[in-house]
Amino acid sequence: MSPQPAQPPPPLTEPPPPTARRATLLGRLRSSVRLHTAMYLLLLPTFIGMVLLNYYPKFSVIKYSFFLWDGSTIEEFRGLKNFRDAINDPLFWQTFRVVGILLVANLFKMWPSILAAITLHRLRNQRWQYAYRVLFVVPMVIPALVWLLVWKSFYDPNVGILNVLLTESGLMRALQWLDTAMPALARMLSPLRDAVAGGVFGGVWGLAAAGAVALTAMTGLRGFRRLWVWWAILLPVSVALMGPARAAVIVPLLVAVGAYFAGRGAAGRAAVAWLGGALTILAVFFIFSTMVWAAPTDAFATGAPAWLGHSKLIIPAAIFWGFPWVGTIGVLIYLAGLQNISQDVYEAADIDGAGTLTKLFHIELPLILTQVRINLIFMTIGTLMDYGFFLILLGPEGGPGNVGMVPGLYMYNEAFIEGRFGYACALGMVMFMLVLVLTLIYQKYIKVEK
Repeated sequence: MSPQPAQPPPPLTEPPPPTARRATLLGRLRSSVRLHTAMYLLLLPTFIGMVLLNYYPKFSVIKYSFFLWDGSTIEEFRGLKNFRDAINDPLFWQTFRVVGILLVANLFKMWPSILAAITLHRLRNQRWQYAYRVLFVVPMVIPALVWLLVWKSFYDPNVGILNVLLTESGLMRALQWLDTAMPALARMLSPLRDAVAGGVFGGVWGLAAAGAVALTAMTGLRGFRRLWVWWAILLPVSVALMGPARAAVIVPLLVAVGAYFAGRGAAGRAAVAWLGGALTILAVFFIFSTMVWAAPTDAFATGAPAWLGHSKLIIPAAIFWGFPWVGTIGVLIYLAGLQNISQDVYEAADIDGAGTLTKLFHIELPLILTQVRINLIFMTIGTLMDYGFFLILLGPEGGPGNVGMVPGLYMYNEAFIEGRFGYACALGMVMFMLVLVLTLIYQKYIKVEK
């Protein structure tokens, strides 16, 4: 059988002429331009609204902070006078004392959210884990104003649930005893505090600054270059707290000791860490034992303390607010970070015999430092700027003697109560710079090691 002849190849398609190719390209270009134009036109109302309602008011604060402005008409240009008045305003700086106390308290109040997120992450049953996530999301649909009013009813001296729980549990009698015992302890330890902290370090806050210097100095000269921003803050603060004469001797001595022992390996760094830790713990002990509850409050004698009406109880009430401090957003942020940890890491830890605490401190906490940083930034901004709690619960004056006056509430009071809108804008600029500096510090020093 003779082989079949090979079939001729199909004829090649003639390429389109250059004119047709250009027409096709121009058509596609016109379609793309029309599509993108339509998309940008749809976004234009949102963009205009964002600029007019969000960005313009914020940038106008910069302008009005240099003027005497009553909210409607600009009366005169004041230059930097509003900022000078803010720097010389004792009540404005008193608000930062309240913020400092709340910031330190919030550092401890972050832990329940972290531990709750880790517990949720370790749940093996996916249905239970999903159910608990839903339970953490449900409170977010309740307006914040409702929560504040509920907590205000908790603090009511006559029918508030807090006083009822304290009375029924017997803790009210314990508070009555502490109201006598703590001032007596403060009187007993005050001479020792003055001799130890006051004689050498210029006071208990100078002792705390010395502890911070020692803990920072254990990183050695290499750490000095790496932590130069922290040193730039710590050194002038130490001079202010200790006094120039004491700081000129104590700070260089601690830095030299830290640099010397840091070069002696882990044992040397541990010795400096023990020194800095001892100074810091001693300062904290003196602060809590001789300064926090140094005089009787006489608020618990009747068994119905006015938590929001007594100058000595307002700050404790603000710290206790939100108990048990398991914030919904914080838990979800930490949980998102924990879910990024590979299961292989846990399997390797199990092979090495790592226990629950080892996994907590060596795997989970180091790997969610990014989420911790995010929550720290949000917490700092909220503590400095938020004033809803104090306005609803204490009024625009911040309670008796302005004890609960925070920067945000003071700015609100100056603008809408006193009518000094230009001065309030200057206060807002000062707070913005403080938040910016703290955010940069968080971004630089709180990070996950790759």
